[in-house]
Amino acid sequence: MKKLLTIAAACLLSFTMTACSSNNEGGQSAAPQNKLEEIQQKGKLVMAVSPDFPPFEFIDNTKSGIDQYVGADIELGKYIAEQLGVDFEIKAMDFTAVLSSVDLGNADIAISGFGWREDREESFELSHGFNKDGEASCHGFLIKKADAAKYTTLADLANATIAAQVSSLQEGYTKEQLPDAKLQQVTSLDIGVMSLETGKVDALACTCDLAKGYASANEDLVKADAEFDITYDSEHDGNVAAVQKGQTELLAKINEIIDEVNEKGLYDEWNTAAKATAKELGIKFED
Repeated sequence: MKKLLTIAAACLLSFTMTACSSNNEGGQSAAPQNKLEEIQQKGKLVMAVSPDFPPFEFIDNTKSGIDQYVGADIELGKYIAEQLGVDFEIKAMDFTAVLSSVDLGNADIAISGFGWREDREESFELSHGFNKDGEASCHGFLIKKADAAKYTTLADLANATIAAQVSSLQEGYTKEQLPDAKLQQVTSLDIGVMSLETGKVDALACTCDLAKGYASANEDLVKADAEFDITYDSEHDGNVAAVQKGQTELLAKINEIIDEVNEKGLYDEWNTAAKATAKELGIKFED
């Protein structure tokens, strides 16, 4: 299989993009009283992301530097920085490190395909939801095409070996809805796909949209008919951004920007463009 998505060592480097010109001109500023003031004083928003989740965040191997990181979440991060009047920096890392980087103060915001979870809300300030289309609430499995008839219902996977990304929603769903399944935690979705291809696991738990994308890039894989049983929750619909607990000033500003993004339909536009980019790389998400 042609390798389309990878988190190379270069991903662990930071790259800076100018969202708009900085306005720090002379004079000394008072010490920042909160994270929002800190971002404004340093003139930069640092976003933590795991770029292995198309079309939200992934790598375009035809580009370099910050430009290699593409996707709807990347565009959202750029837009937030632009609205704050600061530069934009990406810190790329494994998914398991994204939230902790915010908690430790190494990044200002985490946007990486996160859905709302109660434990996340207890530890972080979570934004209003975005990306509220149906696929954001659909979670299922990537399987081998040869097993398509074998795994048509959730019950068919009751005793299967299932890979899921550590700390992901799908890991939680697997534990809750398939308690007898053999769960294999993986640090990246790429590793999960490789485990599936080599027969180490029977399925990779992921979003339905992502399963379609990976299947489009590999004729031996397919999205399973089986899906997790997800109760629609209008209060926590879509994906969220995360900032440090207690940083309510920053959260309020981010929520204001996300509300504008939702009202103008900007995320849908970015998502459509990201899918087009992914298609150029051999990944498509259509049925």
